[in-house]
Amino acid sequence: MHELSIAHAVVTTVTNALPDPGARVTEVRLRIGRLSGVVAPALHFAFDVACAGTALEGSELVIEDVAVRINCPTCGEQELRSIRDFHCPRCGQLCGDVVAGKELEVASVTFDEHDSREALEEGVLAKNDLLADGLRGWFTVNGVNVSNWVSSPGSGKTALLESLLTAAVGRGLSAAALVGDCATDNDAVRLSRSGARVRQIITDGMCHLESDMVSAHLDGWDMTALDLLVIENVGNLVCPTGYDLGEDTRVALLSVVEGEDKPLKYPQLFNSADVVVITKTDLAVAAEWDREAALAAIRQTSPEALIIETSARKGIGVQALLDVLLDSGDTHDRFITQLQEAT
Repeated sequence: MHELSIAHAVVTTVTNALPDPGARVTEVRLRIGRLSGVVAPALHFAFDVACAGTALEGSELVIEDVAVRINCPTCGEQELRSIRDFHCPRCGQLCGDVVAGKELEVASVTFDEHDSREALEEGVLAKNDLLADGLRGWFTVNGVNVSNWVSSPGSGKTALLESLLTAAVGRGLSAAALVGDCATDNDAVRLSRSGARVRQIITDGMCHLESDMVSAHLDGWDMTALDLLVIENVGNLVCPTGYDLGEDTRVALLSVVEGEDKPLKYPQLFNSADVVVITKTDLAVAAEWDREAALAAIRQTSPEALIIETSARKGIGVQALLDVLLDSGDTHDRFITQLQEAT
């Protein structure tokens, strides 16, 4: 449950901002956007657990729900009726320019002494985001293309990563991978067959990676010599959504055996993706995959994402995906071509 990690982050953020170490907190008010991936009842439960033995113990958590708003090029700023549909409610135009709805921040804290209230307006994940920004700057200075891969277990993510890393090494690129799993180094061993440098991150049950984990596992690598770094996140479509790892590209994966409506069931993740990769297209016929329905669902939740159809077994889409991650050439033209090839 990633809400427990978020609750601990809230407690840390508020505790560090206390004007007096002896002050007692009576209320914490959060602003949480509907695209943040946070489940309010779960966060309420986790908050009580995280507050035990701290200055926040016994305090009330108040959550302000922040609706999703887009900036429609025709109608201006509009509030969406649903997080599963990014059509402008006035003109019907698809729009991916989200201006509100991803917030996860402490709005204010009320103290017991004199019943005073302090407006913090600090992101709950400020520590993670600060480190992620530092990593992104480091990657950029060293010319490393970094992608964060998120999917459900069994999506074919590791198989596709092995093919992609093999292709990268075959081009003479210096490639590396960080692999997140709750347990075992099976995926890291598998990816090592590609010839790329690989390190395993064992989360011991944590359902997502955080930027400090990434930073710690880069120790000893010469970033100036790297061209490509892929981060395979823990298999989960909910928890990794809110955690920036310093990537320049977030990749969401959907296999043809998972159902065409997966983007509608997990809109927070797919809306945050720069690239949506459809995997296992060689099984499309057997799975009775409705391609048009899937593309429509992706477009509805993530209007501006590139969509690439792939098959690790047949090598379909691997080179096109690698080009996108390297941002070489006209990626939009290649994206259109790849959709046609994968039919």
